[in-house]
Amino acid sequence: MILVPLLAMAAIFGQTVLLARSEGRPSARQIRRLALPLLVLAAIAVFCALDLYQGGILELLALVVLDAAALVSARSALRGDRARSAFDAWCERRGMTQARANAAFSAAALLACTVLGFLAIETTYNYEVFFMAPQFALLQAGIILLALSALFFLFQRRGAALTLGVALCFVIGLAQYFVASFKAAAILPNDLFVLGTAAAVSGSYTYAIGGGVAISLSCLLLASAVANLVVPTTEPGSAPRRISMNLGAAAVLLAVLAGVVTVPSYFDDLGVEMKYWYSLDYYRKQGFLTSFIAVAQDLPIDVPEGYDDESAKTLEDSYVERYDDGAGASEARQESEAQFGEERPSVVCIMNESFSDLSELDGSSWGYDGPSFVGSLDDTLAQGSLAVSVLGGGTCNTEFEFLTGVPLAYVGDGKYPYSLYDLSAAPSLARQFSELGYQTTAMHPNYATNWNRDRVYEALGFDEFLDIDDFSGAETYHSGVSDAETYDKCLELLESGDDPQFIFDVTMQNHSGYDQNNLGDVKQYHVDGMSDYDNARLSEYLACVDESDRALEEFLSELSQLDRPVVVVFFGDHQPALSTILNAAVSGEQVYDENGNALGGGTGGGDAAGDSDAAVETYRSTYLVWANYDVAGSAQDGEKRDACPAYLGSLTADLIGAPLTDYQKAQLAISEELPALSLLGMELADGAWLTTDDETALPQAYDDLAQITYLEFASKLR
Repeated sequence: MILVPLLAMAAIFGQTVLLARSEGRPSARQIRRLALPLLVLAAIAVFCALDLYQGGILELLALVVLDAAALVSARSALRGDRARSAFDAWCERRGMTQARANAAFSAAALLACTVLGFLAIETTYNYEVFFMAPQFALLQAGIILLALSALFFLFQRRGAALTLGVALCFVIGLAQYFVASFKAAAILPNDLFVLGTAAAVSGSYTYAIGGGVAISLSCLLLASAVANLVVPTTEPGSAPRRISMNLGAAAVLLAVLAGVVTVPSYFDDLGVEMKYWYSLDYYRKQGFLTSFIAVAQDLPIDVPEGYDDESAKTLEDSYVERYDDGAGASEARQESEAQFGEERPSVVCIMNESFSDLSELDGSSWGYDGPSFVGSLDDTLAQGSLAVSVLGGGTCNTEFEFLTGVPLAYVGDGKYPYSLYDLSAAPSLARQFSELGYQTTAMHPNYATNWNRDRVYEALGFDEFLDIDDFSGAETYHSGVSDAETYDKCLELLESGDDPQFIFDVTMQNHSGYDQNNLGDVKQYHVDGMSDYDNARLSEYLACVDESDRALEEFLSELSQLDRPVVVVFFGDHQPALSTILNAAVSGEQVYDENGNALGGGTGGGDAAGDSDAAVETYRSTYLVWANYDVAGSAQDGEKRDACPAYLGSLTADLIGAPLTDYQKAQLAISEELPALSLLGMELADGAWLTTDDETALPQAYDDLAQITYLEFASKLR
């Protein structure tokens, strides 16, 4: 395919040489305008040479379209003045003044570039762009028109403003394309707060592009062709007045734009909505800007209906009393409390990157039985399925729920609390154990600034944070420092003194992508309905899970020999994004391409609310609570019970007899009615799953926990 852009570059050079021979050397302005099509073609040629432009006949046709657009852009750069002179002459013959001709052409150029900007965003990732509902398309086009118009007047009505505006649209679309390819997710407003984290982990991905990106670049080049023909108004003697009027017009347009994007009613009236477990589907259905802005409008934490501090505290006290009179008064709890006061066991919490049991996705049909060690443990205090709120990314949100006990269901969809809030007043397991005299340590073998952990861990009360600098020379596996190395560091801390420890270990080795091919020969799995590429990724991911499983077995074996009581809480933060492809393949509900993009059919492209039951299966990970000593009051027989990250800290503290906060007691009481809770919905006591779509069907316990959580968390952020 590399010949296609190279031929176009040769044609542009040929045009330039012919112009030079007939009319003399091109002007500096003409050369500057040629830079864009030449740079675009050169970049595409590099991608082709590196085999990063991938696809079949459609991608080849997209390259042809790109070449044509580049030639049009080059022609406009070299011959645009002549074309514009012909237009002006035509206007003069019809009695139009130069000013009116410029205004008419500028208006037409703005409309044309609005359409091209719209397509520059959407064609990169959105195969449904031409089926978008008119109200969503018009809303997004209106936003782009306002932004381009403001930029146009800010640049004193120069065509370069239009090229710049459409270029920004292309950059947005390209960013969304890569996020969709890597994580099968949409870009949310909070992602802008964690660009440093995204950059830190970006090196493990393969940046391949396809025909959609080529079409988007074609839109950019056509916009530059139109912009080259725009002539700014230059009436003699009117420069100060003209500049001030243009700046005034830009200010007015920006004010109108701000009003449109900050008033939710415009979006609500048009039916703009978001189901975050299918965010990418909604972005495709409603448009990137329309959906992104709607999410941004939803960032503040909603106050529960009828909330006030006093009533919420009374409600919390009623659940505390229920716990104290029930489970808290049991003989088992009394025994474990007494033992905890004497033993003061260390607590090691391991949030294992992307660890999950994909055998739950009909593993028997494709020959997978799940992690062998974790699946065989029968001496845990508790273990089972963990209902999480994220998929393929957003590790910090599972982390937030676990460390604070605050369910994301009450914070809101699409939010990253680590990036938005000061958590120094939030509930915190680290602070809780620190107040009991424990040494508290967080560790993550990557950059300390990822997800703002250097700031957040301090706010949550950790005494020490071990980052990548503390793992110099450590063994690596797949995407980073191995799990085994972090467990060795945990052992070092446990053996460093007699004081009890609270250790929070966020592992790194299993981080995506899963097309790195850096593990040597691994067991190959094949799932009918998945491409060879996705089967290879699945096999690489499962090899990572096997290694994590093996390392955990070795770690627990070493702890069994340690002469001090230790409790281990082990859980996965989320499933990999490719589990959506796996789930679709085994259920036969939806066909996906190799980037995880739905290709139509099934239920995946429809209303997300109707698909939430299927989504629940991909929003689960695995957890276990284990101890190297006999915990009083516990059978330690591997009891299976569903849970969620926000409950897991309370559950663990209850099982080992640790002191509980009022918030934790209230959670434990409510968990008898709602065993698990996530952004997708909640599990009821009978095992049924209920979404939050039908507010009239929500149990009272859900609303009660909303009031209590707001009291313990959101009210303290004010």
